[in-house]
Amino acid sequence: MMIDAKAIKEKALSLGAQVVGIGDIRAFDGVSPQRDPKMILPGAKCVLGFGFAVPRGLYFGMEKGTQYYGYTTLGVKYIDEEMAEIFLLKMGAFIENEGYDACLQKSIPNLRITGDKTTNPEVADTYELIHAEAVEHGKPAPDVMIDFALAAKACGIGSLGLNGRILNPQYGPFMRYCFIITDLPLKADLPLREPICDRCGDCIAACDGHAVSEKGLDTWQCAVYYKGAHESNPLMTDEFLKDDPERAAILNGEKRFDAASARKIFPQMDFLPRTQWGYAPCLCGAKCAVACFKHLKKEGRIGHEK
Repeated sequence: MMIDAKAIKEKALSLGAQVVGIGDIRAFDGVSPQRDPKMILPGAKCVLGFGFAVPRGLYFGMEKGTQYYGYTTLGVKYIDEEMAEIFLLKMGAFIENEGYDACLQKSIPNLRITGDKTTNPEVADTYELIHAEAVEHGKPAPDVMIDFALAAKACGIGSLGLNGRILNPQYGPFMRYCFIITDLPLKADLPLREPICDRCGDCIAACDGHAVSEKGLDTWQCAVYYKGAHESNPLMTDEFLKDDPERAAILNGEKRFDAASARKIFPQMDFLPRTQWGYAPCLCGAKCAVACFKHLKKEGRIGHEK
């Protein structure tokens, strides 16, 4: 007997997901072929979205200045590189045992499709797939990577905030995501119609590196200050950028960084070790996310079931 939406959601919750949503494949009509789930699975009927909550205490430990590495190892690396992978393999097997295909989609933080000049502040650096070529005319070049923010919106489990984070109706910015593209026909959930972010600006005020503005997140600026190039970094030493004439401007968040200047300063930010997956310690304390969570909670915009 064919598994239905109810069975999918019950299975996902039993395997550890806190949030589950089903997005109609038509929600992706018109997107770039490099982002189109139908280019990964031509017969796709829907995209399944899953969310894993990051414990609030990991953020609040950074806010108090008492512990930083726990967020990086448990709240980022472990969820994305171990928990989500095991979950996806089990969830995929559940679907494929019924005779359908399950194309598993996890976060790929260190890769960018051709033409995407942004970076992911959470990792040591990112690589743009500039040498990728399509296998034949009319097909996109590998690797096709779906837009997680668009997928979360289609599945009804999140929407993009001003600070560049996907915001969930229950957990706000404190969540990580993965997806499955499948040809299993399921009743789709309603996509989120209204944004969770009300553009209050608290994330803008909270960022020491001035990486967030009304235009959104400047990822290269964020990457430098995420890794600790600011005065509030508790591991800051007098030796950091000691002979750099721009030291004061950098520590005050006044200097603007692009890809070249950010990559130049990255090797000097060794305040804590990277993980074996290349994740960089979060030494800005994810202040934009904490400020966002507190505002959305206060205003009653999160904390309710989808």
